[in-house]
Amino acid sequence: MKTLTDQLWTSTSFEEAWNTCIAHHCHHQSIAWRYVKEMSRKNDESAARIPLDEWPLLPISGFRERLISISSNPEVIFKSSGTSSSVPSSHAISDLSFYHKVSVHGFMSYYRDAFQDGARFIGYVPGYIDNPNSSLISMIGAICTELGDKARMISTPSELRKALDQDSIRPIVLFGAAFGLLDIVDQDSEPGSHVVELPKGSILIETGGMKTHRRELSRDEMHAMLSDGFGVPISHIHSEYGMCEMTSQAYSTDGVWFTPTPLARFVVKEMENPLQTAPIGTKGRLGILDAGNSNSCPWFLTDDVAVQREDGAIQLLGRRDKAVSRGCNYMVDVDG
Repeated sequence: MKTLTDQLWTSTSFEEAWNTCIAHHCHHQSIAWRYVKEMSRKNDESAARIPLDEWPLLPISGFRERLISISSNPEVIFKSSGTSSSVPSSHAISDLSFYHKVSVHGFMSYYRDAFQDGARFIGYVPGYIDNPNSSLISMIGAICTELGDKARMISTPSELRKALDQDSIRPIVLFGAAFGLLDIVDQDSEPGSHVVELPKGSILIETGGMKTHRRELSRDEMHAMLSDGFGVPISHIHSEYGMCEMTSQAYSTDGVWFTPTPLARFVVKEMENPLQTAPIGTKGRLGILDAGNSNSCPWFLTDDVAVQREDGAIQLLGRRDKAVSRGCNYMVDVDG
């Protein structure tokens, strides 16, 4: 008999995975499932048939207020990287190998061709490397394991320069939090020169994570700075959206529109009425439907502001007023 995570992993569609996930939560009468029933005033059978765009979403603050876990003995508990003055979120993961499989599969679906063509991977994680509870560190570590000697994780600019000195020819897929990458750029006092020039064909993936500096930068400004600082064309600067509370991630290869990996979907709710779905193209609060969160809460409402396209992709517009500062969220505003 297949385990729950095996069933999710072998699902042929999001809908199949979603139905498997909600059946598991219904069976265990989890906190997340009881919330759905309470908000919808429906029994188990009726609640399971709620359309995705009407699904009640638990406020993300729930991850800060208590440990949401079906398992009494989760394998790992990730902690968010909020500011020292805020209470971090906790995400209980019952099967770490499943989390790694989902993360690696999602990443490789975008960048496998680059590695097959000879690119290297560098995960740049200043400020995270010593955090044993970081989901970002766990994810990057899994990517490094998958890629073997093509990959490494580093935490200082000097390590990055050393890696480039050792091989300045092969392209790099450089993955890192925006604040760390911008710190490197800030060391350049001469406009137009490159502090660290990546090899031709390299790709830079920023994860957001602007909590340390809280810079007033638009996406375009930030990507222009990264382009100048690393000598990478704007078209080769990509973005990742993820957080402690998610098993899945989303990627943007144009730096604007994010598409979730297979086990997740986005919804956008009205700013003042989170029970109501916002019309396509209208800004609202971003909701996450992540079937990978089989042990915790697969449906929750973030404090991020977004608009959604017909195809389900979302554009992130910043954060809701008075939202708690977070780590790997996209915290810059989009121009206009």
